[in-house]
Amino acid sequence: MPMRIKDSRIRSFTETLARETSPKIGDANVLDVLAAVGDGRHGSADQVKAALTRPGITRKEQFDLAAKGLTTSEKSDLGQLLDKSGFQMDVGAKNFLEALIGRAPLLETFGPLTITGDQKNGISGIAKPGEVIEAINLSAAPAGRLHLTDTMVIGTADASGKFSGVMPDVREGDMIRMRTRAADGSTSDWLTIQARGVEAKDSRNAIVNLERLDLAAGTDGITVTHNTARPLTEPGAKLRFTNVRTGEKVDVTATDNGSIPAGLKLPGKAGDEFQVAGSDGANNVDFATVAGTLKVPGGNDNLNRVDLPDPKMHKDELNADGTPKFKLERFTGPLFIDGPKPDDVRQGAIGNCYFPAALAAVAAARPDVIEKMIKDNRDGTYTVTFNSASSYSAGRPVEVKVDGDLYARSYGGPIYGGSLGGSTAPDKMELWFPLIEKAYAQWKGSYDSIGNGGVAGQVMSEVMGKTYSYENLSGTNTDRLYERIKKAAENNQPMAAGTYGTEDAAKYTNTGVYAHHAYSVVGAEEENGVKYVKLRNPWGQSEHGYDGKNDGFFRIEISKFTELYRAIHIVNP
Repeated sequence: MPMRIKDSRIRSFTETLARETSPKIGDANVLDVLAAVGDGRHGSADQVKAALTRPGITRKEQFDLAAKGLTTSEKSDLGQLLDKSGFQMDVGAKNFLEALIGRAPLLETFGPLTITGDQKNGISGIAKPGEVIEAINLSAAPAGRLHLTDTMVIGTADASGKFSGVMPDVREGDMIRMRTRAADGSTSDWLTIQARGVEAKDSRNAIVNLERLDLAAGTDGITVTHNTARPLTEPGAKLRFTNVRTGEKVDVTATDNGSIPAGLKLPGKAGDEFQVAGSDGANNVDFATVAGTLKVPGGNDNLNRVDLPDPKMHKDELNADGTPKFKLERFTGPLFIDGPKPDDVRQGAIGNCYFPAALAAVAAARPDVIEKMIKDNRDGTYTVTFNSASSYSAGRPVEVKVDGDLYARSYGGPIYGGSLGGSTAPDKMELWFPLIEKAYAQWKGSYDSIGNGGVAGQVMSEVMGKTYSYENLSGTNTDRLYERIKKAAENNQPMAAGTYGTEDAAKYTNTGVYAHHAYSVVGAEEENGVKYVKLRNPWGQSEHGYDGKNDGFFRIEISKFTELYRAIHIVNP
């Protein structure tokens, strides 16, 4: 039913707004409505509007000013605006109207929340005094290992409820999701805003992380699965799947959580390839730029192939009947492209950060050991030599023979450890790390056996054939520790360090360091009298200090190192 607005000013407001392409009541134009209901014996609407916008006025004061002039007829008009207009409404604007007619209490959690400026990334707004403002950049998150709840704190509301803060790597047009957190730990609903700058453009197209999609052939087409809780792309992005064989196209819209619609099916069969392109509605609107290609496992991939036994997948990647959710693909790329380096190593979808941290540490200190421990047998198989060493015994050699089959995603890269920075194509990817990890899983029993935590020092010993030492960092002398790390690096002794468990996760907020995680220690240095430890995150990204590279390498002051890290493991000379 159409609205029947009695107040002439409210009626004029709604008629003007209805002529817009996307009518919306926001934090700015809702003040026109408040002025209309606050006029009368308290002054004209223009006078009330001037009072509503005076510097320093609080949300509660704005509400009280409007409520004093509210009539029963105007109350009915506001009810129609809420129920019948069909206008979009910002959270704060809608709450003003609901509170005025008694449907909801006035909330001070979010008021006129805006992102200001250009690339300075300034965000300002209103919250309850003392509340912490948490935010995550939804446009950038798909490129990292962040979940949607992995927010950073950008500010705290002052006594008047005002806050301001900054976020790194915000570009104009980015989608920012925010919420408040009170002292008791309770949080508000999420609010999503778009970064606006002086040029009023969207400077970053929607990122599409194809490693987070898997395809599987069935009798009714190709099932598309989002294989992680981490976002695939930004909310509202358009994705186009094009079957390379048939040319058929399927367009979908990403959900509010940056995922694909539930139950997505594509026309095709086993062995088909799909090009995937994304658009945020402002960039790549013709889908000309392709994010990548996904391949449906099956078809003729397995013809004329001789296999060695493969380690069983981690339990999280097994079906109820024990069969793997992912297919094996034969990788035939080179063992080494330019020798083993720590930045070749990337942790996969398995809880074994201790293992890539250890291998990257060995690659940094003793790359020759890596080159010698894996041998290409020139028949499609490889022999990897470990050592049964430990913290107290030098052990004995252990040979493990594997082939080049790796459990792979539809996107083409291995689901477990892979090579970082180069191609993930089966005939081009650098293989030394994923094959050593596969051999380790074969030796220890399965990927599940090595995928639920472990000790980096133990792995470094099993690679080096040497014992290792362990030092608890709580209360340690920082100068002595710095000298020990510096000397070990000069002696080419591999090192790794681990953080505290998830029960201490709060201490890692906004540090760029993660709880319950292992890191390679690659050196120490002093600059302007400040001593630093140099580390690498086995994810190959997400680091302390925001140096702009996001390659996993970073340095941290020795005092902060002993605060955030529980222990360090060092291979003995």
